[in-house]
This record gives sequence, C-alpha cells and structure tokens, in this order.
Amino acid sequence: MALFLLFLPLTTAAITIPPGFSRILFSDDFSLLSPGSQPSTSKWFYSLGTSYPGGPARWGTNEIQSFTSSPSNIAITSSNPPSLRITPLVSSSSRWTSSRIETLPKHDGDIACPPSSRIRIEASLKFGSNPAETQLGIWPAFWAMGSIFRDPSGNYTAWPAAGEIDIAESVNGVEKLYHALHCGWAPGGPCDEYNGLKSITPLPRREGEFHTVAVEIDRTNPGGNWRGESVSWYLDGRRVFRVDGNGFASDQEWVWTAVTRGAKFLILNVSVGGDFADNAENPGRVKTPTPATRGGEGAAMEVRYVAVFGT
Repeated sequence: MALFLLFLPLTTAAITIPPGFSRILFSDDFSLLSPGSQPSTSKWFYSLGTSYPGGPARWGTNEIQSFTSSPSNIAITSSNPPSLRITPLVSSSSRWTSSRIETLPKHDGDIACPPSSRIRIEASLKFGSNPAETQLGIWPAFWAMGSIFRDPSGNYTAWPAAGEIDIAESVNGVEKLYHALHCGWAPGGPCDEYNGLKSITPLPRREGEFHTVAVEIDRTNPGGNWRGESVSWYLDGRRVFRVDGNGFASDQEWVWTAVTRGAKFLILNVSVGGDFADNAENPGRVKTPTPATRGGEGAAMEVRYVAVFGT
C-alpha cells in the first residue's frame, strides 16, 4: 500500500515563514490574484461609508472620505507581481472616496497569541510617492484591533480597552513610519491616550519600493509572568520599537493582557483627513486635505501580502 504524506508548504508565491516561526495562522497573498479582481470575501469584508452602523461618526477620527468597494478604490494591480492597491480619489465636487477592509470575524481566533508562544503579524507594503505637498491628508494604515471592539449591539465603545496595535501608518506624504499601541482608557491611562505609546521611524518613499512591516507579540516569558511579555515592531527585519509589561502598574494587568492575549482582527485602509493628518507632521496645522491634495495611484497604498505566523 502506498503511503502518502501531506506537507503544508512553508511558502506561497510571496510569503516565507520567518526564522523562529513554524506555521502560517492566517495569510492572503495578493500576488496570486488576477489583475482587476478584488480581495477574497472568504477572508475580508468591506467597511463602507463613513462609520460602522451605529458607531461614531467619521470613524471616530474625523476622517472625511467615504469608504467604498468600488474597483476604482480597491483592486488587484497588473504589476509584476500583482498587489492589492487601495486608492483614494477625489471627485470634481471635492468628495473623497477610498477603501477599508477588515479580516472576517471567523479569523479572529487565528490572530491570537497562546501562552508561551509568539505570533508575528506581517505585511509587504508600498506607499504613494506623490510629492508631500500633494499628500496632505492622505493617511494609509495597517493595524490590528482587539476583537472585543466588534460589538454586535453597534455601540463600539470598547476603545481603547480592546487594544489597538498600529503596525504601520504613514501620513501627509512624509518619509516616516508611525507605530503605536493604544490601550486602557481615554483620556490618559497607561497608553497616554489619545496619543498612544508610539514611535516614529524614517522611511524613504522611493518609487516602486515595498517594505516589510511587522509586529510580534511574545508570551514566552519563563513562568508566565505577564510583565515579561512584549510587543515589538519591525521594519524590513529591524526592530524599531518595543513595549513590555514592565511599563504597566500592578493593577493594570487587564490592560496589558487585552493587548497580548486577546483575539484580533486586521485592517488595511487609506483614510483622508482626520485628527492624525491635521496634527501630525503638519507644522502649519492646516486643515486637511488641502486644495493641493491629489488622489490616485501616487497617493495609494499597495499590499503584496498579509500573513500571521505562529511558533
């Protein structure tokens, strides 16, 4: 009798399991999709309009765009290899549209870190290369949110207690990448809300250049002491930011464990305007977007893949 063995591949077309990890918990390799197609509805859904149903207006951050599922705002490119492009666009009446996708709730449990383990959430991203003066208000992001934020009643009040990890954000066309952790309560709290615990890394915007961004949650601390757990951010393989449980008071374990232990969902979006764009890297504090802000490919974010790895 023949013996057949089934091996799970350690790679896809674009995704390679990094050293120290042994399995893929969730992945989507957009380079395998056909040009002009859209993200798989078995993995992602569209957040549409200007808020969650019953949630805070303008996504709670005063963004001005309306999110759509239109192929003009979100589609697979014809580049080699293909990528997912999220494109902000402005109409002749100054109405902005863009797109935002989130992983489906059925994947939340896959994006969680068990005891004595590590997970790595990673993506390959390219940011628009339009001149900075034409990108005031353009705000692309790749981030994770604790799944308890998904409130079936539509209240959406579990922020920042749900735990938000901003893996990579860019804003206003500047050559910098932002990383942040939001947690606890607002205003104030252990994560200094509404600011969050944050770090900024230089990021040259070269035409056609993709970067690997990642965050690792590490719960391998001997003895299981939550204070020894950590969250680390990476850019192109280099650790650029780290937060651990030692920075939290003894009665704030619930805050920290919401970040490290809770199930999560992932978000990819390009917003326009909003509090972050109006205040970060905006010396004149001008209201964004400005009349000079341009949409289109030069303001888009492209994504070759998203993956979550486990040990």
